[in-house]
Amino acid sequence: MAGSGQQPASVPHGEEAPRIESFDDWAHLLRGTGSGEHHRAPAAEARPFRPLLRRPMALLHVVDDGREHGEIIRLRGDRLVIGRCDGDLVIPHDISMSPKHAAIDRLDDGAWLLSDLGSSGGTFVRVTSARLRDGTTIRIGATVLRFQTVDVTESWLVEVPATGLGRRHECHGPATTVGREGCGCGIELRDPFVSPVHAELHGSARGWRIDNSGTNGLWVRLDGPVRMTAPSQFLCGEQRFVFEPLAE
Repeated sequence: MAGSGQQPASVPHGEEAPRIESFDDWAHLLRGTGSGEHHRAPAAEARPFRPLLRRPMALLHVVDDGREHGEIIRLRGDRLVIGRCDGDLVIPHDISMSPKHAAIDRLDDGAWLLSDLGSSGGTFVRVTSARLRDGTTIRIGATVLRFQTVDVTESWLVEVPATGLGRRHECHGPATTVGREGCGCGIELRDPFVSPVHAELHGSARGWRIDNSGTNGLWVRLDGPVRMTAPSQFLCGEQRFVFEPLAE
């Protein structure tokens, strides 16, 4: 930069001088050589911008068969209804889904509410652990079971097939394992979607609890609306959904 009065930064002997093509290049070189400037720790980056006046959105992932991804629905309004033949999102070929099955509603505090709309098969949410009461319905693999309690040391899991009567399985405290048939668990289910050891029931003076350890998860049927403030998974019929709120 002729006539600027600025002397170029020194270059160690034997090294090629950097090529300076612009003022930005020169400023970068000065910063790199520490030429008399006071170096400060870099400030934290700004937070990613998000709307402050518009209400936050959410994403609903309609998961494809046997995969962890699928169609993405953006929830911009205050309500989304899911059904087999009626609603904002229709899954027409799932005969286990009711015509109008479930709804997701926006709440004033920024959370979302998942409700079953009186479906025949119910809406199930995925959990890692759940307290069981008499009549609680759960799903393991493709098998639906109803919990029946006797006392703190004995209970039953009764299979709920689409038609007819299902098998009854005894549960004994303090712990009973549940898994695929032929794998040595206390309760064995004839279901290829059940893991070798899928879940474990625990009975104590505090009641009964079930913990998941299976690949395809443990699902509990809703007995009332449930708030969703974090990523959540739920089932309507055989269709799996992943709900993702976008608010912080």
